[in-house]
Amino acid sequence: MQRESDGLRRLFIDFFNDRGHPHLPQAPLVPLGDPTLLFTSAGMVPFKPIFSSPLPPPHRRAVTVQRCLRLTDVELVGVTVRHMTLFEMLGNFSFGDYFKKEAIEWAWEFTTDVLGMQAERLYPSVYRDDQEAFDLWAKHIGLGAKRVTRLDEKDNFWGPAGGSGACGPCSEIYWDQGKGVGCGRPDCAPGCECERYLEFWNLVFPQFDQAPTGERTPLANRGIDTGMGLERLAMILQGSASVFENDLLLPIGDAARRLGSAKAAATDRGRRAARVITDHARALVFAYAEGVRPSNEGRGYVVRRLLRRAARFGRDLGIEGAFLSRLVPTVVSRMAGYEEYAYLKREESAVAQAILEEEERFAQTLEQGVARFEETAADLEKKRQRVFPGQIAFQLYDTFGFPIDLTAEMAAERGLDVDLPAYEAAMEEQRERARKAARFAARQGAAGEWLGLTKGAHSKFVGYDRWDVDGVRIRDSREVPGAEGPPAIEFVLDVTPFYAEAGGQVADTGVLESAPGSPRVVLRVVDVYKDSDRVIHRAEWVEGSPATLHAGPYRATVDALKRAATQRNHTATHLLHAALRHRFGAQLKQAGSLVAPDRLRFDFTHARAMAPEDLRAIEALVNGKVLEDLPVETETTSLEEAQEKGAMALFGEKYGERVRQVVVPGFSRELCGGCHVRRTGEIGYFRIESEAAIASGTRRIEALTGAPAYRRAEEDRALLRELSARLGATPDRLVGRVADIQRELREANESLAKQSREGLKAEVERLIEEAARSGDPPLIVAQVNAKEVQELRDAADVIRGRLPRGAAMLAAEIDGKLSVVATAGAALVSAMGPDFTAPAWAGDAVSIVQGKGGGRPELAVAGARDASRIRDVLERGRAYARARLKAVDKTLDAGKRAG
Repeated sequence: MQRESDGLRRLFIDFFNDRGHPHLPQAPLVPLGDPTLLFTSAGMVPFKPIFSSPLPPPHRRAVTVQRCLRLTDVELVGVTVRHMTLFEMLGNFSFGDYFKKEAIEWAWEFTTDVLGMQAERLYPSVYRDDQEAFDLWAKHIGLGAKRVTRLDEKDNFWGPAGGSGACGPCSEIYWDQGKGVGCGRPDCAPGCECERYLEFWNLVFPQFDQAPTGERTPLANRGIDTGMGLERLAMILQGSASVFENDLLLPIGDAARRLGSAKAAATDRGRRAARVITDHARALVFAYAEGVRPSNEGRGYVVRRLLRRAARFGRDLGIEGAFLSRLVPTVVSRMAGYEEYAYLKREESAVAQAILEEEERFAQTLEQGVARFEETAADLEKKRQRVFPGQIAFQLYDTFGFPIDLTAEMAAERGLDVDLPAYEAAMEEQRERARKAARFAARQGAAGEWLGLTKGAHSKFVGYDRWDVDGVRIRDSREVPGAEGPPAIEFVLDVTPFYAEAGGQVADTGVLESAPGSPRVVLRVVDVYKDSDRVIHRAEWVEGSPATLHAGPYRATVDALKRAATQRNHTATHLLHAALRHRFGAQLKQAGSLVAPDRLRFDFTHARAMAPEDLRAIEALVNGKVLEDLPVETETTSLEEAQEKGAMALFGEKYGERVRQVVVPGFSRELCGGCHVRRTGEIGYFRIESEAAIASGTRRIEALTGAPAYRRAEEDRALLRELSARLGATPDRLVGRVADIQRELREANESLAKQSREGLKAEVERLIEEAARSGDPPLIVAQVNAKEVQELRDAADVIRGRLPRGAAMLAAEIDGKLSVVATAGAALVSAMGPDFTAPAWAGDAVSIVQGKGGGRPELAVAGARDASRIRDVLERGRAYARARLKAVDKTLDAGKRAG
């Protein structure tokens, strides 16, 4: 029997192929088509629309192998033998075809007959109220009532993924690892928190459609959704101690251990660290390969968190310096052998480089975290307090990536105890924020109930070629309350020319107007979006009211000016993408886009800022294709055929069996469902406005096309003419003229600076002479003219050298801000010690204007934003010095006589 992971995938696929399940390609890890999820978290995610759609499904059955990413139990990774963030889910599905009986029969047949698992060690659980599933296991399969465990909704009711969609009761299959594993209690059974019973296959029976409000209605296509964890199955069949010792993950863990020390790896901390690094490294490779880069929100935040956790656990394994990028080849080597992961090999170099850059950046953050800890610990010791604040511990975790056990260990070394309840409270607040951020707010907000007006097919999009359509009918509608005025309305049409926001392209706007002879209704369409397979139009009332709304017929008209501008920008985005890959190589990946009527925005993976010559070359290449007036063609083929032709299948987009390609012959070929011009010449003119970093390893280009680009060019031309007139030079000589002006300005500034230094030097000489005559110790407190703080420093050095028994405070307004320098002579510092130091003197003086400063006992610099109270600052400084230098005469004289 095949026990290796690669073979287990094949066994599962073949088993269900033989039972009428076509093997469908897995979805990307980044489900951009589903706004309720950050990552694909289950095998059924790509099929959510099928379960809830009233239309006949394209397949009645399916089998898949789906990569999934979940952070729900990230803190348990490495602690238990089973928890992971990235895992592969083997799944068989039924869409309105077979139901519980066949699902349970085949699950039992596959585990016992095909895999040869011992029947007496398999224990199913069912939802507490699911008598049908209970009887199928107990009576039909013949396990008996004692072998079947009833569990509550927490354990045996699944979904929905992302908070809405298909959900239902489930039945889980557990493997008994034996009495020597787990809690040892006589009543230990499936569902126990210990690890004796290992759940490895979940049979979900989707029969409800849950709305965002929590309401559940029967599914149009009830069915079956099963998910078996490949890593857990391999662990069981290979007799491994954990998922991290199976044939998929052990090579990655070994590679990590080789980078550290054997002594560290043998400790409990080291063993956990190796497991965490193994899991996170694999998750990072998959996420990075699909274009996700670290950032402070959404998917980027998840990736950054995983990378930082893995990097900091490297210390527990005895690893020094950045190391995660060195694990990338091992991950790729182990995973890319499966045909659906072959793309990892192409991305290996780019992924390794991007991970290295982020890890090196985190090394700086780590040092900052250590400094934050030391600062807090020192403050607590000074106050004789022994409790390290939980909020600070959480900040070290969340901002600087410190695990709580590391903070606790560091605290213990200083005799401190971490306030764990406060830490947990802060952590729970973060978890709640993460749960809320994991799903986007429903676009419809507090909308009313749907009202059916007509029956039949709906949401057929005809807007590629037709921007106005007569005779359309409203299938469903509902009111959307507004803060002021009459409510808005949402509706679904039988046929629509309006494009729903997708793939970065914004939604169409326009008008829906009743046909002559029917009650007068005019609606201004302001937004269009998709909800599963429905295209939902949001509109505002122009004429009519909810009471006069009728089924139709209507005339639907797209705003032609906005659509034409959007199409120009969309095709230009494809040309820009192709130009970037032409310039920098195929490893460059799209990371996001916005296609609007007034502009386009394109995000892409690239490690460095683009040089001016790069931007010019890319802009020229795109405009060259515009001038060629190339045809923009569309083709509909299978996904496989499209990829064979070189079409770019963008990660995060969901593609069906038949895909639409947008082709600019000889230059660009992308899978795209958006709207485009017929020929590139319609773009008119392409102009890059900006290029900048938006996250680590991710850049953004913003650009204009058509009339907006032309207007911006005219603005630049007008500016050029004005500059030419003002500077007295023709446009071709402007650069030289500006260089001459810069040189003249530099020379003038140097001359002024010289005069300032000479003036300050003369002023300092005068102040020294006056102070020397005024008394002992000599004291200077004065406002002077200076262009730079360094001039004040130099003046203070002169004074200190000339008046070793004296002190001076100089203040100046520099660039609109207050700058203060205080100095004390060597003899004065020696005599006074800590009773009079330059930093204390300067700091006290600027405190009245919320200023700050610092320095050495003999020299300090301070400053503040408010320079208007410079005299008050100097008067305070004068009073401070006089109060502390009253008794210094005797001290200095005594020192002089002793000498």
